[in-house]
Amino acid sequence: MMLLRTTVLLALCFASGCQNASVTAPESKPDSSPVLLPVKVSGKWGYVNASGQLVITPQFDSADDFHEGRALICLGKPCDPYDAYSTSPTIPNNSLWGFIDASGKVVITPQYPEASAFSEGLAAICTGDCGSKATKPHARGYIDRDGKAVIPTQFGAASNFSEGLAQVCVGSCEYVEGSGYNGKFGFIDHSGRFVINPQYDNVLDFKNGYAKVFVGSGTEAKSGYIDKTGETIWQPSN
Repeated sequence: MMLLRTTVLLALCFASGCQNASVTAPESKPDSSPVLLPVKVSGKWGYVNASGQLVITPQFDSADDFHEGRALICLGKPCDPYDAYSTSPTIPNNSLWGFIDASGKVVITPQYPEASAFSEGLAAICTGDCGSKATKPHARGYIDRDGKAVIPTQFGAASNFSEGLAQVCVGSCEYVEGSGYNGKFGFIDHSGRFVINPQYDNVLDFKNGYAKVFVGSGTEAKSGYIDKTGETIWQPSN
């Protein structure tokens, strides 16, 4: 996997110590997505409504649930990037991910080797070689519901937003059995600015205002907790 692209944003972040900055989470709103359920018919995926009526014709090679009015769909095979490299890195991965709306219209053309569902108005996407055993460069960033790039692809790993913050990894961020990730994790806000500098070996999403963080790996890993300003409220310990 590739090393993270050097960005002015990241350099300024470290220089200014932006782990002390505060962030205001966007107002939480109920998910207004319609009740549409993905179903597989004759090898293709479509959607049925709550009455069991087929409302989006089966035409996709993979389809996820709706989130915030968008559903993640895939064309090509294999649609699971891990399956593409499960036996050999020479197996081609021709699958691409995009998004549809509740009418079944493709609103974001399938173009990403990997993507996640929308959360807080943004979805994480990956460009390049995004498989679990990648041999070429890749990078992750975020798009909005219209497919516009909001946070440039510059991270080795990127998760969904939770309580206004998203965990991202700086470095190649490849997981190595027994030694953890090749990179450091921190948290960004909706502008892509680091609120908590990448300094942890692993992290979990924020929940109720706090996130679990890990220092070290394997049996030597220590876990603690931080708040949204990056303040340690429980020092990592075994």
